[in-house]
Amino acid sequence: MIPMADVKITSDKRNELLKRRELSFTLGYTGSTPSRSEVMGKVCAILNLDEKKVVLDSVKTRFGERKMLGIARVYDDEEMMKKTERPYLMERGKPKAKEGSEPEAPREAPKEAAKAAPKEPAKEAPKEVAKPAPKEPAKEAPKEAAKPAPKEPAKEAGA
Repeated sequence: MIPMADVKITSDKRNELLKRRELSFTLGYTGSTPSRSEVMGKVCAILNLDEKKVVLDSVKTRFGERKMLGIARVYDDEEMMKKTERPYLMERGKPKAKEGSEPEAPREAPKEAAKAAPKEPAKEAPKEVAKPAPKEPAKEAPKEAAKPAPKEPAKEAGA
């Protein structure tokens, strides 16, 4: 967890149309910069929220400062969250599945399709043909800069 974290809610607005709370917060920390999952855990613990209904939108730090500014959205229900939020934001910060773990969907379908298709002799991959280097556009001779016309000597008013 985040050692010596100080969370301060700077803004807490209710959005009735989207059935959510929009939070802005400042999080002070010591040590290294905390991960998104640690930040979400700390904010949810402070506000007593369910992590499944919270989306951490942005977390920004400044060089040399031990605090971060963040924006989070807390939904009333998961159904409204899935309708409203962008999928990549809901997945961001969650731990990735390890390769050794069981995949979500069985991968039987590609094998069956391969069995059903008649086998053809393996063809060699076409050899890559070396492409000539793109020609650089011909450089034009530098144009002469327009020279200002010589100024005529100023005429005296009294002469």
